[in-house]
Amino acid sequence: MERTQDAVRGKQSSHTTFHVLVVDDHPLLRKGLGKLISSFGGFDIVGEAADGKQGCELAQQLQPDVVLMDIQMPKMNGIDATRWIKAKLPDVIIVGLSIRQDVVTANHMKEAGATAYLTKETAPEELYRVIRSALTTRAQAERENPL
Repeated sequence: MERTQDAVRGKQSSHTTFHVLVVDDHPLLRKGLGKLISSFGGFDIVGEAADGKQGCELAQQLQPDVVLMDIQMPKMNGIDATRWIKAKLPDVIIVGLSIRQDVVTANHMKEAGATAYLTKETAPEELYRVIRSALTTRAQAERENPL
């Protein structure tokens, strides 16, 4: 399904497919997250990155709607990668994912610009709810403040 002009602007419609980039240093988790997100419908995995640096490069090249970002990775961690991506692409929704359940890491990720921070133990339905909520919020903000 092609991404419609509404999707580019973050507006949801019945024909909208949102583009997702998965950034995680574990291949099994990348593939699993990709299959999970694709199974929700309305999402297309446009890329996968094995480290934060590659995630930044792919985000700039692919300009996804959503980035699922691991925290602990080689070359560049998820916090620094999130900060870099948000500086270049402020409308991208970034959801931080980690095995760590501490408040300090969550706060660092949100300060870097992540919309949400979830542990990898989070139920798939909660991940879907967080992504959809962020997309809805972005679309409402754009309707209230058009270019």
